[in-house]
Amino acid sequence: MQNEDNQSSLDQAEAFASLFERGAKRLRENDQELTERYIRNMTVFSHVMPHIYESFQHYQPKKRHIYMEESGELNVYREDVGVPLFSTAPRQQAAERVKRALSKPNKTVLNLERTDNHPSRHVHYSNKILDQAEQHSDGLTLQEGWPEFVGSAILFGVEFGYQLEMILAQRAVKHLYLYECDLDFFYYSLFAIEWQSILEECNRDGRTIHFFLGVSPEEFTEKYLRQLEENGYFLAPETYLHIGYSSPENDLAVSYFKKHYARQVMGWGFFDDALIGIAQGLKSLPKTKLAHFQGREALPKWVTNIPVFILGNGPSLDQGIELVKEVRDQVLLICCGSTINTLKKLGVTPDIHVDIERLKQTVDKFQFLDQDYLDKIWGLSVNVMHPGLFDCFKRSGMAMKPGEAITSLMLNQARMQGDTKEYVQLNYCNPVVANLALSYVHLFGFNNVYYLGVDNGFKDKGSHHSVHSGYYKDGKETGFQTFQKASLVEREGNFGGTIYATGIMDTSRVQLESLTRQLNQRRNFASFNLSDGAKIEGVTPLRMEDVLIMDPKIDHANVIDLLESAFFTEPPESLVGQSTEALISVDDFQKISRTLQQGWDESVVTREQVCDLLWSHHRQIYFLKGSVHRHIYDLLIGSFTYSAFLIVQFLFKYQDEADTVSRARHLFTPWCEFLEEMPSMLQQASEYVDQGNDHLITFYNG
Repeated sequence: MQNEDNQSSLDQAEAFASLFERGAKRLRENDQELTERYIRNMTVFSHVMPHIYESFQHYQPKKRHIYMEESGELNVYREDVGVPLFSTAPRQQAAERVKRALSKPNKTVLNLERTDNHPSRHVHYSNKILDQAEQHSDGLTLQEGWPEFVGSAILFGVEFGYQLEMILAQRAVKHLYLYECDLDFFYYSLFAIEWQSILEECNRDGRTIHFFLGVSPEEFTEKYLRQLEENGYFLAPETYLHIGYSSPENDLAVSYFKKHYARQVMGWGFFDDALIGIAQGLKSLPKTKLAHFQGREALPKWVTNIPVFILGNGPSLDQGIELVKEVRDQVLLICCGSTINTLKKLGVTPDIHVDIERLKQTVDKFQFLDQDYLDKIWGLSVNVMHPGLFDCFKRSGMAMKPGEAITSLMLNQARMQGDTKEYVQLNYCNPVVANLALSYVHLFGFNNVYYLGVDNGFKDKGSHHSVHSGYYKDGKETGFQTFQKASLVEREGNFGGTIYATGIMDTSRVQLESLTRQLNQRRNFASFNLSDGAKIEGVTPLRMEDVLIMDPKIDHANVIDLLESAFFTEPPESLVGQSTEALISVDDFQKISRTLQQGWDESVVTREQVCDLLWSHHRQIYFLKGSVHRHIYDLLIGSFTYSAFLIVQFLFKYQDEADTVSRARHLFTPWCEFLEEMPSMLQQASEYVDQGNDHLITFYNG
């Protein structure tokens, strides 16, 4: 039997050798034509995208078995899988793949639902848009294949460009993203297809084309997200995906993209939230200190080697609390959010407490704690936090939260007064408190980090937090929060198995991974996940019984003194006591608001025209980012993104383009109503301190 297999393999090798010899001969016969095409393509790239021209000007491909099929199309032998990239008829094969893809789309999905009994005007108008979408969907037939025009598409695997040519010949794409990890394939595309028509088609009338060549799957997603910010997140949840070919790298890129999809469709923020952040940030300033960076030398080196425990309120906290008590004298404890009530019950006092959620409910949990206990803890947060938090701690501090209107206002005002201090914006501090904790770890330069109770999910819907937490009383849920009906995703467990996570838990894990990738570039950094929750990529899983901390005891009060001295300063005098309304520039905001209500008239009859209009509005907002009105960008961009997405989602949901576009205008109206109301809300900005409710006090077992 083995001899037969060997003979079969030998026969196949001989057959391919003969095929390759004939194909190589055809290649030589057509050398001049192929060379001329290469020169035309490189000339085009030298004018349009010089960086691509320079990358391939002297490129030497590793895959040398390039040949021409009888059809006149190029093919290449893939040593990695032992077969050619294409069949003997590359374009015919490409046409079949494209036909299947266009008839049965692979696309991203986001379903936003009504939120009842919510006080924000953003939610009020989002609900009105959703109502209009439901009301005007009667009688419309669902879209099945790719529509003639799509707002956004990603091609995973460009190969020689055959499928790309065919897709663009049949469909128009506003924003096209091309990922090709194998530079050899793209290099050969310069001989195989004409790039000029593609580049001309994708670089006109507000259309864009973006190349991600030779980058890792992780790098692709990171660069794509940065590009999305410029092109508009509102199109991301309606993105058509096409996989050109299968390879370990390409498959990994698709998998990584899907795993990190939440970062595209969450955390957009909204107008009311931004207003609350402004009001609360300015009221908090006189009560606390502000984070700034003076350089690593401002802190003694030995401090950064102290082991740090980030303590969350997940079920795993119960399994490790004895370990925490055992090493307490040798480590620094950072406590996340509601974990503080659990630690008090268990007889543990953290060194640092962090909180990020801006609502008053965040502060209400401290009512269950005595002041003597809180006085021993350093309270850290961000500049959107409810001012009541800073009343609870004898010593406190806050850093700036990126992407917030209050941050833009504070920085702009400080710079206008000649203040050159490097105030800190904590990247990756969202969406939950563990993310803020790691952001502070990053700022302080700590090199040894342990996660405990940072589960980012749970194995059982009934056991979602520590049994000692305020979520439970006598072993049963208190009614404060339940996950019995929550929409959950499955994720790999830190020690194997499956963990179930909500969207926000999953996004938190993704953000932890993103910052961990940066931290792992430090020569001495190491982090360990002791939690029996979701796996955090880049963090080493470690069983609690294997933890060995031999460090000496530390003077915790001295360490906190050193951290505060190195990283915190008094807030700028120019900001303390400033009128909220005076900082906001209501008149300028009103002019922009009126502009954004214009443009949708009887001449708008196609999906492309609607997408172009929304994109032009996005650009008007986006350009504010680099101006003195950066805070107006921060105020508007979140609610615009939500509203524009709901309109785009409706546009691409139904078959009949003319009828769908006509009805979609009814969804634009509530957004215009919101824009009309916003200036009056700004004029009362200082009143937007969250008043809270009694939900936590009533149901939380603090």
